[in-house]
Amino acid sequence: MTLSTQLNVADDQETILKVHEALEALERADPRLAQVAQMRYFGGYSEQEIAEALDITERTVRRDWEKARLILAELLR
Repeated sequence: MTLSTQLNVADDQETILKVHEALEALERADPRLAQVAQMRYFGGYSEQEIAEALDITERTVRRDWEKARLILAELLR
């Protein structure tokens, strides 16, 4: 399973539950990474919008998004 910014609504409930549990685990490990992932993945926010909302740089958003994607992909294996 790969993690992209697209969520296929036809996914089964088990997959949706796995994504939810992975996001919860990420939030326990690093709340900001989870927040960036949620804003990007579910909210469709741009890097600039996330940076402004969280008062961080766009570069930090890009690093956080990359870290979050890697962690979530590993958790969803």
